[in-house]
Order: sequence, then C-alpha cells, then structure tokens
Amino acid sequence: MAYDLKTAEGPVWDADGKLYFTEIFAHQVHEYTIKSGKFRIIRKDSGGSNGMALDSQNRLLMCEMLGKRLVRREHDGTIVSLWEANHEGKGGPNDVVVSSNGNVYFTMPRHQTVYRMTKDDKVETFIKDLPGINGVKLSLDETTLFVTEYRDRKVHAFPINDHTGTAGPGRLFAVIKTEGLEHGADGMAVDALDQLYVCCLGGIWILNKEGHPVDFISLPDEKVTNCAFAGNDFDTLFITTQQGLFSAKRR
Repeated sequence: MAYDLKTAEGPVWDADGKLYFTEIFAHQVHEYTIKSGKFRIIRKDSGGSNGMALDSQNRLLMCEMLGKRLVRREHDGTIVSLWEANHEGKGGPNDVVVSSNGNVYFTMPRHQTVYRMTKDDKVETFIKDLPGINGVKLSLDETTLFVTEYRDRKVHAFPINDHTGTAGPGRLFAVIKTEGLEHGADGMAVDALDQLYVCCLGGIWILNKEGHPVDFISLPDEKVTNCAFAGNDFDTLFITTQQGLFSAKRR
C-alpha cells in the first residue's frame, strides 16, 4: 500500500472509513481513505508522533515520542498538549489506548511506567517499575491491560478496574520467540475472539486467551511496529512496519 516510509506506526481506524497512521521520523501523520484509496497528510511537525488512539469524541490522541508529550488533535486540527515529560528526563510517550469509559492509558518507556489519564485530564501513575515497556492494549472486556516489553519480547497482563483506576499484580502472558535481535515486541491489536496480535520482527504472533500462539502472519524481513483492525466488519488488519503500510484480510 505504501513503502519507503520513515518508520510507520500508530494505525487507528475511524468508523467513517479512514485509517490514520504516523511516520515517526518524517514527523508526519497520515490519513488514508479506504474507499478512494487516497492518502493525505493531516499533520506536519508532529514531534515524532508514535502510537495513537481515538477518544470518545473521535479526536486523535498522539504520543509525541520526540516531542515528549501526549497531545490531542481537535476536529479543527488544533493541537492541545495533555501531558509533558520535558522536565522528567529523556524520551517521550510511546503507545496509547482509550477505554470505553474515556480513560486513557499510555506508556512511558524511560519512566518504566504506564500512566492513566482520567476523563477530566488528570494524569496518574498506574503501573510502574516495568523495564522496557512499549505497546499497550485493552482486552475486549477491558478487565486486562496488556503491555509489551520490547527488548525481551515479553507480553505482560495486568488485571485492572477501569472504573476505580486500580491494577492488580501483573503476570507474564507470553514470550515471543523469533530469530534476530534488532527489533522487539511492539504494538498490539485484539480481534473479535479476544485474541491478541503482537507485532515483532518478521510478522505478527496471534495469541489465544491463555497466551499460547495459535497463528502467525508472516512479513519476512519486516520490522513490524503496530497493527489495527478496520473495515465495516473489522475484517481487515492494517499493519505498519519501519518501512511501510500493509493490509491483510482476517481468515
């Protein structure tokens, strides 16, 4: 679909028929209209935006990895800063997910922390002391928060209560085993069967509810960064890699 990109990331599906994704090192955010097949840039100078999510008002939240802040894109294109890490050391937020209640969970790798932002934009530490954190995703019933540990290619599962803002002790859900050391466990997606899709070097591992691999989407030689389901029946999986944007039909 698109290639020679400068690290594509953060695919997000909009029910209006549009897919959004970032190009981190080109500092751009793209919009792809599925029906027309057309691309357009909706944001330049994006601060190296990485992971993205849509909030309850259909506004894009963006993790500015290089800008070191979490921002929101209003419907008129205005960018509003929600949280900044400039005064708290190096690095910026990496990935983000929004619950049906409107609470936001985002990862901050250099802090080894998952933060939670409530509906009134209050940010609090949610999970801490988890080295190498990267991607974040909620289970279908939103009672489990999955977090990837990039370098060691681990997936952790935390029981959570989205209403009270509490998390229980995490457990090791899965370890992705693949050859090659130059790219780790990254973004994730969840399908209608509550299976977890974990992006890594060479493809996407599909894990069942027990964390066991049940299938694999192979993308040889690709450093897969993230993925998201789209389409009227969520039957298309859009996949970003360090080089491009791909799509695959769900089996």
